[in-house]
Amino acid sequence: MIACGGVSIYFLVLSMFLFYKLLNNGVRGFGDFLFYVTNIGIYLLLALTPVMFVLSALLFFSNIWLIRHEGRRPANTLGIIFAILWVLGTILTVGAGVTTVFDIWEFPNGELFRNIFIYIVCYFECMFLSTVACSFLAAKYVPDADRDYIIILGCRMKKDGSLTPLLKGRVDAALKFEKAQAKKTGKHAVFVPSGGQGEGEVIPESEAMARYLLEQQIPAERILQENQSTSTFENMQLSKKVIEAHGGRIGEKRIAFATTNYHIFRGYVLAQKNGFDAKGISARTKFYFFPNAFLREFVGLIVDRKWLHIAAVVLIALFFLIFPFVIG
Repeated sequence: MIACGGVSIYFLVLSMFLFYKLLNNGVRGFGDFLFYVTNIGIYLLLALTPVMFVLSALLFFSNIWLIRHEGRRPANTLGIIFAILWVLGTILTVGAGVTTVFDIWEFPNGELFRNIFIYIVCYFECMFLSTVACSFLAAKYVPDADRDYIIILGCRMKKDGSLTPLLKGRVDAALKFEKAQAKKTGKHAVFVPSGGQGEGEVIPESEAMARYLLEQQIPAERILQENQSTSTFENMQLSKKVIEAHGGRIGEKRIAFATTNYHIFRGYVLAQKNGFDAKGISARTKFYFFPNAFLREFVGLIVDRKWLHIAAVVLIALFFLIFPFVIG
């Protein structure tokens, strides 16, 4: 879905550019078509620059706010690093391609490698914007009120075993949805708090969530703990086993999962990788935490499909190496 969205952004810009050239008799054959396909990158980069600048600024300043509230940890500087790298990359590509302020491409085949670099930057920008769109839509989606099980994805908790605001938000989102479902349809769902005992944690995350659910008057028979997982992939994998042990084949059940808004889309992906369909229930988080957390999710999605993206980068390079004669 992300790949299709990213490719669609590219082809939308290309189609608009080609349509403009056709109206002005600028495409007179296949050679002209290849020329524009290989040179549209700089125009695409220019078109995406304002949007990426706004997103980079949001990441940069939200990270400063995050560091002030959550402390100076390497993970909290990811947005600042991304913003700086993106600005440098834009200067090296747009600057070298348009204003020629930087003459760093004046080496043999410099224009060829410049175009390859521009297209790789454009590729990942398109993937990033597509991820933003897909994640926004996934977080806004509300599942139908017919769920049999609600998996609650765990995260770090307090040293005393109580829930952090982030983890409490996930459980509260699951509770809110389930109560609304019961009121609307009379159907109660079974909660599956999912999470093992991490380093420095006094009890498994699933147990901490189960205790909170019991405090909220949820009967013990509607709580199934999954207490072995150490990652989101394992949350889905092991929760599937718990559900099937309790109620039979998961394919015959209607499943939801509750997690923080920035994490929803990745939850969809990992549920699918474990062979079942699940709908996300979104919990909000503090505004300054979201951009940095979302960026970590984007990196995780890229790494999860790393061979696909490596293949795309190789294909970009091969295209320009095979058709060097069309570079303007």
